[in-house]
Amino acid sequence: MATSRRIFLRTGSLVALAAGVPLASLERVLGYDSSAPSTAGLTRKNFAEHLNTDFIIHHAQSKVSVRLVEVENLRAATPQGEAFSLLFRGDHSTALTQNTYVIEHGKLGRFSFLLVPMGTRDKSAVFYEAIINRLHA
Repeated sequence: MATSRRIFLRTGSLVALAAGVPLASLERVLGYDSSAPSTAGLTRKNFAEHLNTDFIIHHAQSKVSVRLVEVENLRAATPQGEAFSLLFRGDHSTALTQNTYVIEHGKLGRFSFLLVPMGTRDKSAVFYEAIINRLHA
């Protein structure tokens, strides 16, 4: 299939234009938020120090309060990384679906995790789990 001169020039011009656009502008156009919360530096120990404290989950236009009730080590810590789970307890009135949420804590700051609703024997609340698996610390 032959490429016409017009298509070649249009495509080449778009590539040249894209190459000259600052990365931050391109990220905004594509919907990537470079100021998104980071989990860098948050370890199992950091979360264990804040067991039984409240966290705020940003959901649509509202904020949902949950409490960190368990921090579980999923494997022995190694120089290559760590793996742990966080279990949050929430209220039935504001049940969340499985999704990635921005979470805030007064001491730990803002970060985002995939939260998964968990079925438990305790039917008085809704529980959410986040699994953190860092291959390299």
